[in-house]
Amino acid sequence: MTPSSSSRDAQPVGPVWARNDRQPRRRTLTRESIVQAAVDLADRDGLDAVSIRSVAAWLGVRPMSLYGHVSSKDDLLDLMFDQLAGESVLGDELPPDWRSALEAIARRTRDQGLAHPWSIELLVDRIQLGPNTLRVLDEWIRAVAPLSVSAEEAWNIATAVNDYTVGYVTRIAAQRRAVPTDPAAAGEWTSTVNTYLTERADSGDHPHIAPLLRHGFAGLPDNFESGLAWLLDSIERSHP
Repeated sequence: MTPSSSSRDAQPVGPVWARNDRQPRRRTLTRESIVQAAVDLADRDGLDAVSIRSVAAWLGVRPMSLYGHVSSKDDLLDLMFDQLAGESVLGDELPPDWRSALEAIARRTRDQGLAHPWSIELLVDRIQLGPNTLRVLDEWIRAVAPLSVSAEEAWNIATAVNDYTVGYVTRIAAQRRAVPTDPAAAGEWTSTVNTYLTERADSGDHPHIAPLLRHGFAGLPDNFESGLAWLLDSIERSHP
């Protein structure tokens, strides 16, 4: 077995951030450039399009040249998610007021999730422990600090807001994926779905959602802010 195939077949132990297995072999190729290429590819073609071979083709290099920087596709996916997490940290821009801070983090999380919907797939399928991800979690708890609650209660509050935000992103991203990207096809698709929803509303089988069905596909106003306000109102009542 050649050294290159051995490095490919060996099963690394522990998450990518806990290992020191980076072996730079090209001056023009870095782990950072590989991860950025994978992010760009996922943004364009979706997460299923990302592989060591496809990223190498994107960069114009041989697939083997990537293994000195990233040991496997699983590591690459973890590094992609952690890079996005680093871009979402507010740092000094985090408001001092707990409510404003949670609103700012939730909106940043929402915007990034909708810009990179594949990141939600990674969040659902893989545990994330990267350094940037931990910085994000630390910032969530820092946002709650003015409430002077225990670490456990701060975690409960932060995860409640984050879970709400991720759920919203999941729903909106699914709606967007359903609609064809071609404008003409999108118009035909939406018209067909709206006709179907109107027929279901008129059937009498769904009396409680019939008024909503008549609004048509995605016809209802965006409710992220109102839902977030309800959640924060509840937190505020519980922690005056």
